[in-house]
Amino acid sequence: PNSWVRRMDLDVESTSITELRSHCETCFPLMDEVVPIREKYVDLLEFSNFNGIPYPIVDPSKKPRRFLADFRYSWSVPLSHDYPLVEKDVLSSKRVHKVISRLKEQNDEQKNRAVQFFTEISARLSKFICKCCAYVLYKVFRRLMDKLLVCKEEIQELKRAEQTGIPIVYLPLHRSHLDYLLITWCNWHFGLKLPHIASGDNLNLSGLGWLLRATGAFFIRRRVDPDDERGKDQLYRAILHSYIEQVLGKNMPIEFFLEGTRSRFGKVLTPKNGLISNVVEAVQHGFIKDCYLVPVSYTYDAVVEGIFLHELMGIPKVRESVLGVFRGIFSGFRKSKQCGVVRMHYGRPIRLTEYLATITASLSNHRTRPVRMTKLSTSFSYRELVPWHRTHSETVDDRTMIRAIGFHVVYEAQMMCSISPVAVVSCLILAKWREKTSRNTFEQDCVWLCEQILSEGGDVVGYQSKKTTGKALASYAFDKLQSCVKVTDEYVAPKESHSSFIQLAYNKNSVICRFSIKSVIAMVIVSRPVGATLSFDEIVEDTLSLCDWLQFEFLFCRPCDSLRELVHNVLSNNEWSHPIHGFLCSEIEEDGFLDAGDFNSGTLRVRDSKSRETLQFFANLVRPFIQSLYLVSSFVTSERCSVEPISDNNVIRELCHESLAGKINLPFSPLLESINSDSFKNALRILKDKGLLQRSLPNSTARSSNSRLTELISNLQRVLEVK
Repeated sequence: PNSWVRRMDLDVESTSITELRSHCETCFPLMDEVVPIREKYVDLLEFSNFNGIPYPIVDPSKKPRRFLADFRYSWSVPLSHDYPLVEKDVLSSKRVHKVISRLKEQNDEQKNRAVQFFTEISARLSKFICKCCAYVLYKVFRRLMDKLLVCKEEIQELKRAEQTGIPIVYLPLHRSHLDYLLITWCNWHFGLKLPHIASGDNLNLSGLGWLLRATGAFFIRRRVDPDDERGKDQLYRAILHSYIEQVLGKNMPIEFFLEGTRSRFGKVLTPKNGLISNVVEAVQHGFIKDCYLVPVSYTYDAVVEGIFLHELMGIPKVRESVLGVFRGIFSGFRKSKQCGVVRMHYGRPIRLTEYLATITASLSNHRTRPVRMTKLSTSFSYRELVPWHRTHSETVDDRTMIRAIGFHVVYEAQMMCSISPVAVVSCLILAKWREKTSRNTFEQDCVWLCEQILSEGGDVVGYQSKKTTGKALASYAFDKLQSCVKVTDEYVAPKESHSSFIQLAYNKNSVICRFSIKSVIAMVIVSRPVGATLSFDEIVEDTLSLCDWLQFEFLFCRPCDSLRELVHNVLSNNEWSHPIHGFLCSEIEEDGFLDAGDFNSGTLRVRDSKSRETLQFFANLVRPFIQSLYLVSSFVTSERCSVEPISDNNVIRELCHESLAGKINLPFSPLLESINSDSFKNALRILKDKGLLQRSLPNSTARSSNSRLTELISNLQRVLEVK
């Protein structure tokens, strides 16, 4: 009962963001739109009690009847849309016929194979099964969640998009297996069409596959045969491609995860461009006139699977099985309300044709910069620092454009995501209070960090400026963090174990997107000795360089943005450059006033110890990732690393164990959360991408004696040493 009182101290249905998130103004400056005012979120778990949206209650004297409410509601809410079968259209499509005629074997055998592939892939949506599942999910979600919140105004935008007759492509971020269910269940409540959901074939389990197909899942292979003997994969791809075209062509929505897999470490992954390329091609070739892209994200207090500790220690993932599914459901049900409050966020539906026109233009537009700002060769914009733009040609090829659209959508999805109070508390523990601290001080810092998130355009679930107390917010989070934080009436302290720090880091990582550029700038500044003078240009160049090395960890900005410009904007922001209160002051400041021009060209220093303490907090958000890069770089140049290529997974597993055992000599004490397979994998990826490690064998690593790697290690050491 006490924990229930603590949970309900927060008004989790209110939000600090009063308007819906608008479109990207860089890409769509001429779009006329009225931005609707956002009211309170509504709780889907309450719909059955009130036979629809529970707010406002028309007659307060009429209390909801709980008797068989879920059952009555599930059968009374209609599934009014049709979901036509597309088998004939797919098998008779030009694309499939072209591949069959090109393959050498007899047509009959290829046609049989085509039918097999279609059966392997296709969904068979059943309204009856969907209704049964809708009722069961009420019971499941009530057990797992306190509330499941959606914004009515965002749903209205989707309804308007659906009424145009243009198909919708939902592109959610992927945190948990529950993600598959949420959009379908939400759409059913509001009378929207249920999507066809792309699922990995690892979920096509015997006995359960038919159920998932009946609720809209279609299955795709995670791997295709690299040798492609007898053209099997060529035909498979043609069937899959044609299937997606036909589903969209019949105006049925599709849902797939751009990241390709669940995030193991609580932050977004760089998008894959397989399925999105099929959608883009369908529009470019005129098979469908257009489609709406809708980014979707979720805020969980905790995911039902818990943290992926085994996988984060490099232990290979166990393939899904029916037994594993039931075991997972049972462990999820052992603890009531494990996921806490869950929020769903839908982005503005934007037509793919508009993306294609504007992103092509913005990627081709190499705007010139003043000479002194171009010390890094061809570093005009973030597009040169990230994986979607390898060649600096004047024309933008399709692959580049598809990757850019993927990055744009994923960036939008991460930025519209509310932040859980659990993430706020985890962030403060790891980045500021790793030692024991007084509870009162900690609660004050909770309010400070929430205000920082709000000032960056974010939203914290249940926090309202000048209304919510730090005590209410911290108590709510401590209730969910009992396994990794020691809390008394007097003090707060993390439990000293690797699993505790990994869990806190998983939560903390959802906050970083709000401060990613600011954190890297802070890291560059605090790596200089206390009281040292700083060159503005050097800060900018070092920040761009660090962002470059962390490009597989964070999405710092959209592909249409200039990262250099954004770094300048942060540094010239009042928080940094204010003549009296800014973090930095100019060495040529006179009478306390500072010209913007002087600030951008002169030498700077950190104003005082309080400013340095705040910068240290922001720097600590990205410090573990830079430590992971250092650990990997020093390991692959040491004698501990094999001269012969061994698999990346083995390298990562060995590195995890040796780092935890303290066998690697380091010039700094590593943060426990920096030892994880996710960061190590991204570090290996960037070292290979930069040519510092050989790529002779895929997914393998051997010892390197590259001189550039030695130079990188000394640069990282300079950044990581706490002065």
